[in-house]
Formats: sequence, structure tokens, C-alpha cells
Amino acid sequence: MAHDDDYNNDFGWKSDQLLAPGGMAMYTDQIRQIFRDHRGDFRDLANDLQGDLKHNPPAGDNGLQANYHAWKTARILHQMAGHAQAIITLAAKLRATHQDIYVELPKRREAKAEAKALEKASQGAQVARTAGNVNDLVRQMAAHTAGQADGDQAGQPTATPAQVGHLPVFDMFKTGTGQ
Repeated sequence: MAHDDDYNNDFGWKSDQLLAPGGMAMYTDQIRQIFRDHRGDFRDLANDLQGDLKHNPPAGDNGLQANYHAWKTARILHQMAGHAQAIITLAAKLRATHQDIYVELPKRREAKAEAKALEKASQGAQVARTAGNVNDLVRQMAAHTAGQADGDQAGQPTATPAQVGHLPVFDMFKTGTGQ
């Protein structure tokens, strides 16, 4: 069968209607309601038929044979009810799958991309802070070294009070004091 854009199924639905917002939900609700009705009809008819066939068996059937033949005939209607139930279940699954893949997945991907961009920006800011700290440390080391070269005492840093928090690090690099 050729499948073109004008293809219409027995229920009057087209693919573009399913893809419209709320379309899949309306379609699956319609299918589920139709097959709930069919399922109930199949079950009721199977039970009625089985009872009638037990009371009106084919000629020559004894009681056991009559029950078996009635059950065997009605069983097909019970199977049809089971298939209708399967369609009801699959319609719910279709709706959930569509919701997960075509509605929720793009949202999850967008959130993940935003989180990744935010993490990347945060890492960039951390790198900048680290680079700034390293630059401050190098300046302090240079100032400390320049201060010692100008004849300052070894224990007297030339740093400003704001830089004092970084100065104990320089004590690690002193030599000859046994520390």
C-alpha cells in the first residue's frame, strides 16, 4: 500500500494530527475508550454464548461434551477480549513513549546543555581566579625577592597588609635556616 500525505486510517486520524500538541493524548484516549467498549462486549458475549451453548448443545453431545464445545467456542471471544485489553495497554504505552521521547527528551537535553554551559562557565571563572591567584603570588614573590635584594631583612616582607595572608607560603622557600 502506498503511503502518502493524504493517507487516512479508519478512525480519521493523520500523522500530523498525532504530532500536534495534545494530539497523541486525544488519539490514545479515543483508542482506549473504543477498545474498552469492545473488550466488555466480547466478554459479555462470550459469557452469554457459553451459557446458551451449554443449554443447547449440538445433537449427540453429553453434558461433558456440551461444556467443552461451549467453552471452546466462547474461548475465541475471550481471546478477542484479551486482544482488546492488549490494545488498551499498548495505547497507554504509545502515549507514554511519545511523551518521553518527543516531549520530555528535548527538555532533558536542553537542561543538560544548560548545566554543561553553566559548568563550563564556572570552570572558566575558576581558571581565571586561579590564574589571578598565581599572578598575585608571583608578584608577591618578586616583591619579596626584590626587598631582600635591596637590603631588607630576610624576615621582613615588603607586602601590603592585604597580601599578608599569602606570605607564610614564602617561608617554605627560605634556605639555610633549617626550617
